[in-house]
Amino acid sequence: MIEGARSLERFGGLATMPSGMSDLVDDAEVQFTFGSTSPHRVDSVEFLSPLEKDVSLLRNTFFQVLDQTCEKEMLSKIDQINSASKIYDLSKEDQAFDKMAALVSKLSDEELLTVAGAFSMTCNLANIAENVHRIRRRRAYERGESSLGYLHSCGETFGTLTQAGKSGEEIHEALSKQTVKFVLTAHPTQAVRKSILAKLQVIAYDLLEMHREDLTPNEMSDFRMDLRKKLLAIWQTDQIRRTAPTPLDEARGALQTIEDELWVAVPRYIRSIDRSLKQIDQPTLPRDARPFLFGSWAGGDRDGNPFVLPETTHRVVLLNRYRTINKYLQDVEKLLFELSMTKCNDTLIEYNQKQPRPDVSMKNIKFREYWNYVPPSEPYRVCLFNVRDRLARTLEYCEARLADNAVPKVPQELMYDHVNDLIEPLEIMYQSLVDTGLEMVASGTLLDLIRRVHAFGLYLVKLDVRQEADQHTAAIDAVTEFTGLGKYSDWDEDKRMSFLEDILASRRPLIPRVMPCTPKVQNILDTFQTVAELGTEALSVYIISMCMRPSDVMLVEVFQREFGKADGNTLPVVPLLETIGALKDAPMVLERLFSCKWYRDHLREDRFENIQEVMVGYSDSAKDGGRMASAWNLFKAQQAMVKVALKYDVTLRFFHGRGGTVGRGGGPQHLAILSQPPRTINSYLRVTIQGEVIEQDFGLQPLCDKTLETYTTAVLKADLIDFADVKPEWTAIMEKLSETSLAKYREVVHGEPRFVDYFRSATPELELGMLNIGSRPAKRRAGGVETLRAIPWIFAWTQNRLILPVWLGVGTALKKSFEDGDEAVLREMYESWPFFKSFFQLIEMVLAKADPLVSQHYDNELVDDKLKGLGVELRELLEETIEMVLRLSGGSKLLDTDKVEQRSVDTRRKWLTVVNLIQVEALKRTRAGDESPVLKDALITSTKAVASGMQGTG
Repeated sequence: MIEGARSLERFGGLATMPSGMSDLVDDAEVQFTFGSTSPHRVDSVEFLSPLEKDVSLLRNTFFQVLDQTCEKEMLSKIDQINSASKIYDLSKEDQAFDKMAALVSKLSDEELLTVAGAFSMTCNLANIAENVHRIRRRRAYERGESSLGYLHSCGETFGTLTQAGKSGEEIHEALSKQTVKFVLTAHPTQAVRKSILAKLQVIAYDLLEMHREDLTPNEMSDFRMDLRKKLLAIWQTDQIRRTAPTPLDEARGALQTIEDELWVAVPRYIRSIDRSLKQIDQPTLPRDARPFLFGSWAGGDRDGNPFVLPETTHRVVLLNRYRTINKYLQDVEKLLFELSMTKCNDTLIEYNQKQPRPDVSMKNIKFREYWNYVPPSEPYRVCLFNVRDRLARTLEYCEARLADNAVPKVPQELMYDHVNDLIEPLEIMYQSLVDTGLEMVASGTLLDLIRRVHAFGLYLVKLDVRQEADQHTAAIDAVTEFTGLGKYSDWDEDKRMSFLEDILASRRPLIPRVMPCTPKVQNILDTFQTVAELGTEALSVYIISMCMRPSDVMLVEVFQREFGKADGNTLPVVPLLETIGALKDAPMVLERLFSCKWYRDHLREDRFENIQEVMVGYSDSAKDGGRMASAWNLFKAQQAMVKVALKYDVTLRFFHGRGGTVGRGGGPQHLAILSQPPRTINSYLRVTIQGEVIEQDFGLQPLCDKTLETYTTAVLKADLIDFADVKPEWTAIMEKLSETSLAKYREVVHGEPRFVDYFRSATPELELGMLNIGSRPAKRRAGGVETLRAIPWIFAWTQNRLILPVWLGVGTALKKSFEDGDEAVLREMYESWPFFKSFFQLIEMVLAKADPLVSQHYDNELVDDKLKGLGVELRELLEETIEMVLRLSGGSKLLDTDKVEQRSVDTRRKWLTVVNLIQVEALKRTRAGDESPVLKDALITSTKAVASGMQGTG
């Protein structure tokens, strides 16, 4: 945030960006010396004028829309509330807060809805202005117009590594084998409707165009008029989802991001890597390098979601394939225009001779500029016609299946079922162009297509299948009881493992062909049948959530074998360790698996390459034991699992299940990667990208570039830089901090009898289901806090600005450690240990976003008198935590070492407080029995506005 951005007067200034966006936000304002655990941030005045102009333009245009659509009395009330919020923000006096609350309390239901919508709209527009400003700063750096370098750029990183003694060859080799896999999840954490997001995205691109210096007055006038039309369209668009999205809707959303942004961004960014490599005298990346892969949970994640059925997964896979083939057809059409050359090598001639004659008269072909003649003297076009025909037939097949029509009788060899079949002709054409002196042509659109095929395959994203371990246990119970073996779930772990090993080693079938089943059990069995049918081209891995024991993994292997095809081509099984207990038991789980002869032989099979992937869950472990205990147990578990893998000579890979918010493992990804335990990255990183983070990281193509670069350079540094080992003294203190924090967290969350009632009255937890932002229910089953999913748990506490799950226990742990005389060592840890410092920097940022007075207002208006004492105690713990964190960091005010973030938090507070007050008023009326549909809409809109202002839901 920049000082001059305060010009957004009527609605209180610009919004801050989320914690996870820090990698994308202020890099151009960073001065960095390698070896420091964090950059020294400085304020920058570069490009202040464009930001002010954008903010002013958006503000004034939106005011025109308000003037056009709202009564003058309504506009006056908005001004009054905003003026009161400014006075409170400047004075911090209770009297000013009370005046603002009084103004809100006098609004009618309809007025509550309008005010909430106006402030929500302002937040979204301010975020767009900031995104555009950051993109301009990056471009200025790339043009050499900035004196400050990008911390995470390839050029800066290569320079840092070279200075650290790494050769160009080492950098090239590390990049060539590096893979980052982004897994887009269907988690319900994006509160803004897709319809509105799409319009805001167009406005962002328009703002970038409007700053072109060669625009004519007429063109600028057109842009301004078009902007007003778009803002009017957004303002008149319902901000509320009236129905929950289906899993198919969620799948379409994931595909849209890739089609619109990443399809272009990935090959373009790889080209920029090649340019950076050239600057250090290195060749380009190999054509078969896979620096990025993409996966999805939409349509495959059935954990707690009864709407994801086997037929859902089938349909989503078909949709993925259909839309991918459609994109490839468009690329092939471009190549048909480009590759008109006549010279080629013998390999291409021989390849073309072996292919069937192109069917140039195929019906219903949309891509047929050259439909009536294929000149034999143009070998590249001959080859491309065959590629086009196979793609077209594949598209027809998918269309028929999606429309439930009769499937065309096309031989499988005339369609694309395997990605290597598509890569082969592209590679042959590439090599032919190189052999005939046309390498420059080969390295254009054709190379981009080759790299897309390696990144996106035939399905854009490969689906992960995920299910809870207990569901598998229930299914095997049905089998063992029906076959007279007893009840599997009653067996101890040794008996379970012995039974499963025997089944896997014997090859005898276990599940009868005819067996009575409950619908839930049948669904599990049908899912494994679906997995076998779809195979590894469409699916990636099978994830077991709430995995607690080695038999959970072996049981999935049994089910896969039972339903697998003759080739035995099953999915890799990935245990998800997501509770404190599971993380502590992780080494035991791997030890038992790796000591099993069948399992070790299984991993050694060619298709698995002796690789075991383990998913570590940040969300549920934090909900289980608090953020500090979660962070430390994740760190320790990874270290311990690496040791077990080394013992058995297994390659271990980690899949990081992070959310967008700090409470669910979110935060600046570059620092998060470098804070991982040594030897846990190893050129491979798999990470979830959830909800609002998808838009924040990939919503605009320039943001895609920066996100991809952030991950590339962080993984590269993690591979090539030897970081200092953690001192035993540090781990001992961290162990004490974790245990103390865990005890305090559980004492409050699980031991305090008033807690559940307080939580449900002081937050909008019970009302969050109104938002319709995801297909999955908020709970796995009926019950208390322990059954609530991590997303609504964090979402609810974020709304009332207490953000309890992130910091609860941290202050207590620090205070005890200070009292034990650990202060000097704690400061040493803070200055020298990236893991420790990054953790407390994130905690500090969250504490700055918390607001005790706003939380108190929720209590005063919504909480029963007998529960209010607990709220007072929690706010006292919050104040204690702030005091302890400042004592550790040495700051006098939160975020003193990050002035940009500090100013950002301070600036947004005035308008964010308003939407909190609106939400409290709407909750109060709703809980008093007011069932007005308008009031319900006001509550939903205010909830979305708070989420937008805090830039996080769950």
